[in-house]
Amino acid sequence: MRPTHIHASQTALFSNAVRKNCEETYRTYADFYQQSAYGLFPQQHRSVRGTLQSSLILVEQERHELADPPIDELVVSTPLRSACSYEWNMGLGWQTGSSRTGDLIVVPPGTGSRWRAGGDRRLIILAIPVPLVQKLVGPDCPSDLASSFAPLAGASGEDPYVAGILHRLWEISSPGKSQRRSTSDDLIQALIFHLLERAAPVQPTGTVSAFSARDWLTLEAYVDAHLHGNLPVLDLAGVTGWSQRHFARIFRQSKGQTPHDWIVAKRVDRAKALLGERDLSLAEIALCCGFADQSHFTTSFRKLTGFTPLRWRRAQV
Repeated sequence: MRPTHIHASQTALFSNAVRKNCEETYRTYADFYQQSAYGLFPQQHRSVRGTLQSSLILVEQERHELADPPIDELVVSTPLRSACSYEWNMGLGWQTGSSRTGDLIVVPPGTGSRWRAGGDRRLIILAIPVPLVQKLVGPDCPSDLASSFAPLAGASGEDPYVAGILHRLWEISSPGKSQRRSTSDDLIQALIFHLLERAAPVQPTGTVSAFSARDWLTLEAYVDAHLHGNLPVLDLAGVTGWSQRHFARIFRQSKGQTPHDWIVAKRVDRAKALLGERDLSLAEIALCCGFADQSHFTTSFRKLTGFTPLRWRRAQV
């Protein structure tokens, strides 16, 4: 049975590793995680292959006190299984919280941190390189990303939206599974915009413009015409004449969902219509509707309808 805490025989190893963490320079958070004291914890690593590569880590942590060096990546994580107290310090003193399943945990880029976990927890961690954050946000990307994400530093309460994206990224990055670059970028971009919106000061009522009827009709026409292909937020923002960040914020406030979720729903709606055409295979329908592959199609369809495409087709007979 796996021990519920770090054995005394490991204490010296961890103490030395903590000191090393603060002295070494690591290229990525994934490198740090494998080469530091965290490397003693059971863990799996995957790569998210988008425009630039991000890292995913699934780790079984035990009780510990460790230090993380500043790394030029945005680190976002959520506990998959946890019921313990923990503390963190990112330069503003120690703060205390309860590590709960589905909570949002953020370490801003270039921010060192210390952690004290009072028990076992299972985490999924995403590390996004700063150049990718800048590229996906576009021209209006904040110049000081550390300050922009600082309000979320540490634990910020439950966030099922982020937890859902991390689960999806873990799924599509499975070894041997084809990854469409645009799908990875869309998911990470949606996550970044969501975090920036959560971290931003509350805007006074009436300061945010909404979609006009003309904007919406133009956007819907464009998406319907290109639903079979890639639909990055950059292109959607260009249709309305807004910046990526402003578009994503206005879209969510106006429609109650992200552009990514709206597009997936439209792909599923088109797939429902095509499932009535018996001469089309599920793989062909997946491609016609812009899904990365049949697996992506099935997962998205079942999430929104409660049925697999095949069951849906059979039910229409």
